[in-house]
Amino acid sequence: MKKLMMKYFMVNCKEATFLMAKKEEGKLGLIDNMKLSVHTSMCSLCKKFEKQTTHIGNESRHVHAADNLPAIAKDKIEKILGEYSS
Repeated sequence: MKKLMMKYFMVNCKEATFLMAKKEEGKLGLIDNMKLSVHTSMCSLCKKFEKQTTHIGNESRHVHAADNLPAIAKDKIEKILGEYSS
C-alpha cells in the first residue's frame, strides 16, 4: 500500500514544472500540491526552479500593479520596443 501511494505521488521534472505553472496561476489543487511538494523535496534543481519562477512571478505582478508610468516614459518604451521589432 505504501509503495502504491508513493508511486501515485511521484512525478517527473517535466510534470513538476507543469504543476509549478499551475501553482503560479493559482490553479493547483491539494493533491497536485502534494505531488509537487514530494518532488521538490527530492529534486534540488526543480526546487531552485520553483523558487526562481515564484520570484519572477512576484516581481512581474509588482511591475504590472504599478501601471502609473508617465506618458513620456511610455512613449520612450514604445519607441525602444518599436526599434527591436523592425
